[in-house]
Amino acid sequence: MPSLADDLRTAPTTTRPFRPDPFQPAALRRAAERARLAPWRLLTVTDAATRLAIRDAHLPHWTAHLRDTGGARILAADAPARTARALRAADVFAHGLHEVPVHVVLLTRRAGTLRPAAVGDLADALRAEGLDATPIPFAADAGPELRTLLRLSDELSISGALAARPQR
Repeated sequence: MPSLADDLRTAPTTTRPFRPDPFQPAALRRAAERARLAPWRLLTVTDAATRLAIRDAHLPHWTAHLRDTGGARILAADAPARTARALRAADVFAHGLHEVPVHVVLLTRRAGTLRPAAVGDLADALRAEGLDATPIPFAADAGPELRTLLRLSDELSISGALAARPQR
């Protein structure tokens, strides 16, 4: 489970609105190759209703995490200011997750494993393709809800997810 320090380290550095620019599928294929991920391990979600449902599945886990780590108290007190500012950016991201034009879900076969650095490698590879990419921190925790939503077969499990958008 991510810690409050992880939230601050991985929070988006900006609260600028997400742009709905077209996403080039070829860029995702090249990023997957660069990150050395087999194609069967990626699922792209561009449908607005499905992205909203992913956000809705993610939010309870994010809210519980803020409560359990003390982040909710920091936000309520707005102190310490620097920490509260970073948490606010992460909270804006969590609540606006559905506005990000593409969600990339990393899948593994139930019997297999994905190397720990795979999510970060894919984020780096997407950035090299001209896309901003940010991990969705509780995608694995929301696995049961997402499994149903995405209609995944029993042989696949969710190892992580990223939100991606064209860079400015």
